[in-house]
Amino acid sequence: MNALVKIFFSLIALFSLTSASIAQQVDFEVNPTVALQELNPKFCWFHPRATAIPKLGKDGQPAVIMTIQKHFVADDHYSGLWVMRTDDLGKTWNGPLEIAELAWRKEQGNEKVDLSVADVTPQWHAKTGKLIAWGIQVRCDEKGVALLDKPGYYDFAYTVYDPKINKWTVWRNLEITPELRDKFRTLAPGCVQSVIKEDGTMLVPVYATVPGQIEYQTIVLQLAFDGDKLTCVRHGNELKIAGGRGLYEPSLASFRSKYYLTLRNDTRAYVAVSEDGLNYGAVTPWLFDEGSELGSYNTQAHWLFHSDGLFVSYTRRGANNDHIARNRAPLFLAQVDPDKLRVMRQTEKILLPERGVMLGNFGASNITPDESWVTDSEFIVNGQNHPRGADGTTWVCKIKWSKVNTLITLGGPSVRIVNLGDSITKAVRPGVGPTETFAWMLGADLRARGINAETINVGIGGEQTDRALMRLDRDVVLLKPTIVTIMYGTNDSYHYKDEKAPRLSKDQYRDNLTKIIEKLRMAGAIPILMTPPRWGKTAKNGVGEDPNHLLSSYLQACREVSVKENVPLVDHFQIWSDAEAKGTDISGWTTDLCHPNPEGQRKLADAILPIILDSLN
Repeated sequence: MNALVKIFFSLIALFSLTSASIAQQVDFEVNPTVALQELNPKFCWFHPRATAIPKLGKDGQPAVIMTIQKHFVADDHYSGLWVMRTDDLGKTWNGPLEIAELAWRKEQGNEKVDLSVADVTPQWHAKTGKLIAWGIQVRCDEKGVALLDKPGYYDFAYTVYDPKINKWTVWRNLEITPELRDKFRTLAPGCVQSVIKEDGTMLVPVYATVPGQIEYQTIVLQLAFDGDKLTCVRHGNELKIAGGRGLYEPSLASFRSKYYLTLRNDTRAYVAVSEDGLNYGAVTPWLFDEGSELGSYNTQAHWLFHSDGLFVSYTRRGANNDHIARNRAPLFLAQVDPDKLRVMRQTEKILLPERGVMLGNFGASNITPDESWVTDSEFIVNGQNHPRGADGTTWVCKIKWSKVNTLITLGGPSVRIVNLGDSITKAVRPGVGPTETFAWMLGADLRARGINAETINVGIGGEQTDRALMRLDRDVVLLKPTIVTIMYGTNDSYHYKDEKAPRLSKDQYRDNLTKIIEKLRMAGAIPILMTPPRWGKTAKNGVGEDPNHLLSSYLQACREVSVKENVPLVDHFQIWSDAEAKGTDISGWTTDLCHPNPEGQRKLADAILPIILDSLN
């Protein structure tokens, strides 16, 4: 009996642990989009990396600046810096535009040597309101061959962009402390991600070489920035391993008071963790959570960090991609177990497809509280389409989070919107994911306009207004909402089989809506009434009749309550009826003639947004 009890409690513990692990996972959806497509026999676009500048875009949403360069045939032979910009979160792009201040320049005293800066990463510095971009200075001869004959190659170079005057500084070299300059021949911040703290302090990982050695070591620099000049304050311990080119192209992320480095090596990828961001413990190989090798090697990996989870983007072996150089396509994203430092295999998704060529050096950045981007370009230097589909695309893969990333703050007062209703409000069902509901879209639309909004969906399938009234205090009022949307009527008016009439009369429906409004106003919330959308043309209720007939009479009561109580109304039923009258098959907006599909959810969100904005004003 004791043995059975132990087994029982062991199973409970195992179930609890598994449940906790699952609860910590953050779901995400992937949407690859095209920012630029060009085939040219002389070059391909390379190094696209993006950063968001808050509130500088359309309707208060962020502007996104993406730096990009031309890659010529010779290794490490790049153009000056070019820039693309979007003010509508990637719907439209301007550029690429060449930045005159950041073009090639001749080495002082030697007209035969060109200086350019490669492997550039831009990042927004919130404290100073400036954008900083850094990379590695490369010396090339007239044929584009990298020159390694003297100091000055692979130096840390940076530029500063001031969005207020739309001006970039010329490339400048970071002033290296005598201690570092005496010890290392190079200090390169190529293809790295950094952490910028709230006080403006920067932690930037670099890879360095010691004279006489070819193996890179990785260290993290602490830098100060005054809005114009970067200054090296101190550095952390040296991370190194024997073999190949050592550890290089490191990327840094901060998650829940710890710091994580992912590092490139010729034969495998590594990871290390730190308490202070400067000094790291032993480097360990990247593994999947069941213990197998991740399979990433001789290429970079980058982080996306969410308030509820840490994620890494990478390429790897084992994806039917042995025909791709270094297996550098497709590009993946997966969540990381931050305690075990392992990649959670079940969360892995393909971000960008394998289309016959390798994907170049890429970037990863948070853009809005709902969305992060991974940017990359297809590596084609012959100017011809590949038979498997590659055509010189520069990708912007949008990662849409199922939970708001609270690490991205918009500032200003917070707005909490609670969505009260039945299954049409709940929305998640086969064919409709968590980020495809009107409630999620509404929150994303508001935050994209710079409004610090949170949407909470409390819809329950099959619910009527009487049940909503019973749970109003517990499920809505206690949340202290700013605005509550109320959408009922589909179930209140539905005539079930073997029943003489709907379960609630039209007068009961009217009275319940009025009481819900009164309670919400007493709690200080702004109520907004909504009619549910129209059923599809061939829909039947439980007694074989068109459900729109009864529903429309109930919704007239909803409209009357709106007028009498002076409550804003979003009349989805009328909007969908008008669309049908103009020839639209509104069944195509649903999953089952009743519940809106993602297209229908978009229609709902678009109708609600202006009413919400008007109510907030």
